[in-house]
Amino acid sequence: MSDKTEPSTDLSAVIKSLHSYLLEKGHRFERGTHYKGKTSSSVALTALEYEGLGYSKYMQVGDPPVYVMLGRGHHEVHLFEPQDPKIREWLEDDKVALNDPEVRTYLLKSAGLSENELQTARKPQVFHITEVNNVYILTNEDA
Repeated sequence: MSDKTEPSTDLSAVIKSLHSYLLEKGHRFERGTHYKGKTSSSVALTALEYEGLGYSKYMQVGDPPVYVMLGRGHHEVHLFEPQDPKIREWLEDDKVALNDPEVRTYLLKSAGLSENELQTARKPQVFHITEVNNVYILTNEDA
């Protein structure tokens, strides 16, 4: 018998914890600025750019990565490529309100969470989501 925990179990727990954090009561999601120009077209390359700006990489999911969390001071950066087609559709449609109850319910359900499990954010954040060459960049600021 081994004391090792299966990596997929650990990864699932980490992802669920991350979803719990991002969906805490009081946090809001808004669309960020639309960017055009020469930028990286992968999560890995975008993460390297942020590391070059002095950000520390806290977490990476996938190889090649589909999600990376970085931070510098109190500023967080989450880089991701949505794997769920419904979430991608909502992110691509500027008419969809990202804080709509339908969107929130879907996000909770897809993460295996319920509203009752979530804490109220100690410091509510506004997360801005910007798409750059199919990489989504989520940054935070105090609400």
